[in-house]
Amino acid sequence: MVKTSKIRHILAVVIILVTLYLVASLAIRLVGGNEKEAGLPKLPRNIDLSLKTLHYAETREGVKKWDLYADRGEYDRQRDVTLLTGVRIVFPGTDKTGEITLRSDKAEYFNATKDVTLTGNIHARSTSGMEFTTGRASYRASRQLVVTDDRVSFRDARFAVEGVGMEFLVPTRTLRILNDVRATIAPAPKD
Repeated sequence: MVKTSKIRHILAVVIILVTLYLVASLAIRLVGGNEKEAGLPKLPRNIDLSLKTLHYAETREGVKKWDLYADRGEYDRQRDVTLLTGVRIVFPGTDKTGEITLRSDKAEYFNATKDVTLTGNIHARSTSGMEFTTGRASYRASRQLVVTDDRVSFRDARFAVEGVGMEFLVPTRTLRILNDVRATIAPAPKD
């Protein structure tokens, strides 16, 4: 037969253990509650979705027109615009024209038109050696045209052109510098 004093001791130990468990659970909730709030930063009011990296490919009639990559994207549903940072657009080319990679610090991708407005350190370079730089530009998807009204520098194998304003037709690689044009042409190498 179990003595009454032993039962009291067992009950006292159980009560102490349950009390310690409840105190520990309450303490963990109080401390852990602050960590949950710090885990996910709040999005700005106009942003509905934020992605760390993204890749978007545009194809028409089964032919790839361009790939758009960004380090970060934030979708603004009200404007139907995706705000991008660390942007890279790759336009495929033929063996003759080569692929062109266009980079910028920031961009806005207009989801309805698929147009892209680029800003900050815009630099384009082709696999054939052509390159241009400017401060801001737009890619008009319907015409596959890169345009800017900003100062632009263009360089190819034997010549360099600077000016203000540019139109660059991506499929044909046709370039027009619109104003204040200054060109330097290097002599052909001697045989």
